[in-house]
Amino acid sequence: MKAIELTPDIPISRIGNLAKLAESSGFDAIFVSCHYNNRDPFITLAHLATLTDSLRIGPGVVNPYTSHILTLASQMASLSEISNGRAILGIGAGDRSTLSHFNIERSNPLRNISKTIELLKSLWDGNTVTNIDSQKTLSMENASLNFPVENIPIYIGTQGENILKLSTSIANGALFNTANINDLLIAHQQVQTSLSSSKIPSDEFDFSAQVCVSVDSNLDKAKEAVLPPVAFIVGGASTEFLQSHNIDLKTSESIRNSIQQGQFKQAFNQVNSNMINEFSICGTPDTVYERLSEIYECTNSLVVGYPIGPDLETAIPLIGSFIE
Repeated sequence: MKAIELTPDIPISRIGNLAKLAESSGFDAIFVSCHYNNRDPFITLAHLATLTDSLRIGPGVVNPYTSHILTLASQMASLSEISNGRAILGIGAGDRSTLSHFNIERSNPLRNISKTIELLKSLWDGNTVTNIDSQKTLSMENASLNFPVENIPIYIGTQGENILKLSTSIANGALFNTANINDLLIAHQQVQTSLSSSKIPSDEFDFSAQVCVSVDSNLDKAKEAVLPPVAFIVGGASTEFLQSHNIDLKTSESIRNSIQQGQFKQAFNQVNSNMINEFSICGTPDTVYERLSEIYECTNSLVVGYPIGPDLETAIPLIGSFIE
């Protein structure tokens, strides 16, 4: 997979033009990120479905907490229909700092992701499903879809070992969020170990690196563009993950609190060079090409994540040429 992730914090019409540019630049899939304070991802994806011909398209990533499973089942099935079978689902545990705006605690993520995928597959197979659950978004009684659904590939987004291991038993692939080659090599080995005892053949599981990238000939502009996504990565990461990357916990907690309070500029301004280096590939074309090549060689599957660069119309074809 050679995919790109775009965030609809810009007009949907521009996202459509960028999707067409990505398709002509050699990408074969596009994910639209899911945050309540941006444009709706599924309305955006429906627009992209009418503008593109070959790109697989899907949310990247939804979570089990903010949408009812029946709504998600219908949304994805409808997206598959309008795109002529090109829909792809990215699902993960949800961002802690964003979920706080819903007054939702991210509890039992392994169990909730697993159950969500189980129920989605059953609904898409045409079954009538009952599931009484303490997690209200997973509760349903005698529910079914009244139209046929083609096969929809499922990718699980993760930074951690446990959810990564889960993905090898119930999903078509994993979106492993990292810009660090050492993290990626360790995760790749974990995937191979897990697949050795999984029912999923190793050659049918797509282990993909999901990498936050910002490229520009002006290094300062590239760094400025990458501040928001890095802030959200830091704000949503576990303590163990941050410690493994030598991130100051007081600063990360301050960033998380700022995001939870809706003080986004304050959060972005606290991102430092160490965070940028650990959680993104940011720099001039030569630097980005070198680091992306190293990661792509390890996985042969890549999602280039937002922001891509301060000038998207220039950065998208440039990165497309890197991963040909």
